[in-house]
This record gives sequence, structure tokens and C-alpha cells, in this order.
Amino acid sequence: MNVNIIANNDNKLLERKEIQAEVSFSGSTPKRTELKEAVGHKVGANPELIALRNVSSNFGRHMVKVTAHAYSSKEALLATEPVHIKVREGLMPKPEKKKKVKAAPARKKE
Repeated sequence: MNVNIIANNDNKLLERKEIQAEVSFSGSTPKRTELKEAVGHKVGANPELIALRNVSSNFGRHMVKVTAHAYSSKEALLATEPVHIKVREGLMPKPEKKKKVKAAPARKKE
């Protein structure tokens, strides 16, 4: 797997690096964990502190465009990333949906 960093912006306010990269590969599309490890190795960040925001590939090309955020601490990651990203990365369980309670049918007047 070959990683080419397109942009690497340091966001000190949110304690993260905002990374855009192209990852070329052979065979099937790599799993998200493999992409996190490859991007983390390239930028020198811990893969556990990387959140993949977007992974897009085109049909017939052996290349994936990745948008990732590499955080300096787990606390910064948990405080900043939205819930659906934390669930996708396995950092928190999927929230349960509240079930709607159906109202009892109205009685007919006699």
C-alpha cells in the first residue's frame, strides 16, 4: 500500500492534524483499520487516535481518497468528533433509538 499525503493541516485549536491522502493498493479495497494504520505510519500518528472522516474510491481504480483527523489525545478525539464517527470507529456503542409509543385508539361515543 502506497500513501501519498495531499494536504496536512495542523489545527492547534482542536488538537488535531487534518489529513487528505491518496492510498494506492492492489487487490481489494483495504479495510478502514488498514487505512488508519497506513496513514498513521506515514504521518507519525497513533492509529488509535485517527478518525477516518471520508473514504472514497472510484470503480476500476486501485486508489482511495481518504480524509482523516489525527488527534493528539483520546480526550480531544472524544470531545470533537460527532457521534456517528465515534460509533463507526468503535469508540462508543451505537445509541438506541427511542420507540414511539402509539396512543390508544379513541373510544366511540354512544
